Amino acid sequence: MGCEWLKGPNGEVVHLNVGRGRGKMMKCKFCRQNYRQNEGKLCDFPMGDGKTCDAEMCGACAVNLGAQRIKVGECGFTKLDTFDVCPDHRTAVFSAGEWRMPE
Repeated sequence: MGCEWLKGPNGEVVHLNVGRGRGKMMKCKFCRQNYRQNEGKLCDFPMGDGKTCDAEMCGACAVNLGAQRIKVGECGFTKLDTFDVCPDHRTAVFSAGEWRMPE
């Protein structure tokens, strides 16, 4: 959220910051603090079909479970990104090649 990666006509990769400006104040789903002023993050827990939870949370509510390398565009460019989850998914474990919630 807040940025976008685009592939140019000559194959170059471009990063654009497309923040929301001074629009509506965004609040953490869990503690209701200002999301943007407190290291705002989105939950990266996989929900299936290539989608993630995307719960908006502040840095205090987020739990970092490690880092992941993600592919950006078709050119094979990758970047290192943190794997942050919301309080609902903080007990997740990586088992048999996928993230799961304990039973």
